[in-house]
Amino acid sequence: MSANIRALFIEDDVDIINLTKRMLEGEGIDVDVAMSVKFGIEKIKSSKPDIVLLDLMLPDGDGKEVLRWMKQNKSYSGIPVIVITAKSSEVDKVLLLELGADDYLTKPFSIKELAARIRAVLRRYSTETSRDFFVLGDLKIYFDEMRVFIGDEEVQLTKREFQILEYLVRNKGMVLKREKILTAIWGLVDDIDENSRTLDVHINNIKKKLGKYKDMIKTIRGVGYRFG
Repeated sequence: MSANIRALFIEDDVDIINLTKRMLEGEGIDVDVAMSVKFGIEKIKSSKPDIVLLDLMLPDGDGKEVLRWMKQNKSYSGIPVIVITAKSSEVDKVLLLELGADDYLTKPFSIKELAARIRAVLRRYSTETSRDFFVLGDLKIYFDEMRVFIGDEEVQLTKREFQILEYLVRNKGMVLKREKILTAIWGLVDDIDENSRTLDVHINNIKKKLGKYKDMIKTIRGVGYRFG
């Protein structure tokens, strides 16, 4: 990384671009610009910035397309993203965090606050690169330490609940049959029906404790569960 932080600002409002670029560069943050989904993706590929500042309302599509593309592409999924948009509802925020955004700032915004958030997100990434962990929005799961946080609040899981959550997260996107989860966590089990009910109770407890992230654990009726 160069001495300055390299940010890519994907935004189509020229006035916002000029003001943000000038003031962030005064804060020691170099700002490159793309004004569409297409050119945003091209700039990410060509320059691989330290962080992406992403508007949602772009002339050729929704900024969420860029976010999805980044998080599905291993070469760019590690680049943090701060979404900057006029949308401010709780539903919008939760959806963006579920898609993989690292932070969320609504317009109009303070440049000082944006600069502080950029540094905070990058600090979090730099201090956690050596740890075995999973991050989704402000949900953080530290596998080695068996600890889960939402924001600064620790989620109190039992050992068995953590083992189940870890197994689901490490197999993110996969539909896992109840039998497979039971075998992985409990070892070989004889009474599948009885133990399936026990698993369901554990899953329900985990979902309650995950609060706004509870819907990340999907029930696949008649089959099992999927995370994400």
